[in-house]
Amino acid sequence: MIKRFPGRAGILAALFIVWSCAAVANELATIETHTQRYGSHIAISAYNDPLVRGVTCYVSQSHSNGALGGGRITTAADASASCQQTGAVSVAETVPRQAQVFTADVDPTFDSLHIIRVLDTERHSLVYFTYTEDEAAGNLPGHLFVIRLPVGPRMPAR
Repeated sequence: MIKRFPGRAGILAALFIVWSCAAVANELATIETHTQRYGSHIAISAYNDPLVRGVTCYVSQSHSNGALGGGRITTAADASASCQQTGAVSVAETVPRQAQVFTADVDPTFDSLHIIRVLDTERHSLVYFTYTEDEAAGNLPGHLFVIRLPVGPRMPAR
């Protein structure tokens, strides 16, 4: 006798949707630097905003292989981010008015590099604020990136 578990397909479908929407790094390039300031190389990655199609946040982070600079330790100051429109913008059914876009669950880089999305309903825009935290240097200055949303009947805010 075959036993069927009700809801199993629904659970699998939900897991697939969550998995497919998760932000995954697309490693774009590794630039060899061989300097004490930047370490042995800088990695550049792209992360798509999971709730806004057509927006990508690019992250650069220096790394050291220990061969140069006596095993230099990389810090949050060694990371930078820029969020840009990379295609036709479409927003999920509902988007929080303010939310952290990526967390350390996506990549350990986001433990100290923060990307906050702010929905500006009055101006039909998304504002991305990026900043880094560093225990030695304190919070470093942030950067703003603005992306204009297509004009529509309503803004999908919650």
